[in-house]
Amino acid sequence: MLRSVDEVVAEGIRAGGLEATELSVFGTADPARITGIIDRFCQVHLGETPQGARFYASSVGCVIGLGLESGLDVVMKAYQPRWRRPFLEAVQQAQRCAASGGVPCPSPLLAPVPVVEGDDTFAVVESWVPDPGMRALGSEAALRVSAVGLARLISCCRALEHPDALMDHPMRTSPAGLYGEPHSPVFDFERSSAGAEWIDDVARRAADIRDRVGTRLVASHTDWSARNVRYDEERLLAVYDWDSMALVEESTAVGQAAMTWRVTSEPGGTDFPTSDEVFSYVAAYEDAAGRHFSAGERRAASAAAAYLLAYTSRCEHALEYAGIERSDPGTPSAARDRLAEASDQLLDTD
Repeated sequence: MLRSVDEVVAEGIRAGGLEATELSVFGTADPARITGIIDRFCQVHLGETPQGARFYASSVGCVIGLGLESGLDVVMKAYQPRWRRPFLEAVQQAQRCAASGGVPCPSPLLAPVPVVEGDDTFAVVESWVPDPGMRALGSEAALRVSAVGLARLISCCRALEHPDALMDHPMRTSPAGLYGEPHSPVFDFERSSAGAEWIDDVARRAADIRDRVGTRLVASHTDWSARNVRYDEERLLAVYDWDSMALVEESTAVGQAAMTWRVTSEPGGTDFPTSDEVFSYVAAYEDAAGRHFSAGERRAASAAAAYLLAYTSRCEHALEYAGIERSDPGTPSAARDRLAEASDQLLDTD
């Protein structure tokens, strides 16, 4: 059901409890001003005025589901300045390749354009794919569905004409940094470093193992979590968050998916997989892809899983340091608890 854009934006900002992304994207966290920016954007680039909104959320960017005058439902996503046009164009190419291969996903409707004329932030518009609802299924059948879906996506994206454009992902770790710039301005890793030394140690060990063995580069969705991928125990239902596409080592893509495939970060979905479950996911992907990893590739995949868990642990630690309560009522240290429990097994190279 459509509600006023202003109401939905205000509610989304309150629910998130954070305004750093809005300030980075729109230059304001005031719902009325954001609504005005969205209205103007739609008038200029779509030739229509929004009649209402279905949802609004922010994290890496700000996303809103809009109903237009024509009756068309669309989704607008506006990005922080480091998300540049060439990368976003490559993401849309990946969406088209995935859709042609049977991956259920939104279709691009508008190429990246500035949120405000002359500004350095970009937005895209895509079709609205109704959300069947987040579910953190943890069965073996659901694990296989996720792994098979990832293998299919990677296979589809081999048809990309210019995959190198995905190499420069805005969140890619710099050679001089352990984590790179966090995905949201709310996470200040530098100021919150005290007490996180053990997490950083795991991350360094994981990065060293992950990067030691070179596997083939693939274009893949690098946040293949239950927060972005809808599935049941038989098939994929919908895949969102396509700005997570990147050109990465295949072992990295698989390892990251293995650590997050059943995590929603919502009630009932904050339990990260165990090390044994990570190993099972990697094996299921190998079967689906029809290619068995070498021992080194499997170690690299497990290390990629550990690194992602360390990054998430650092995000938890940064929120705790800043005194910010998470929007979900799950365990505020879910990633850190699993990291302390599973890091040795994931990083065992024997």
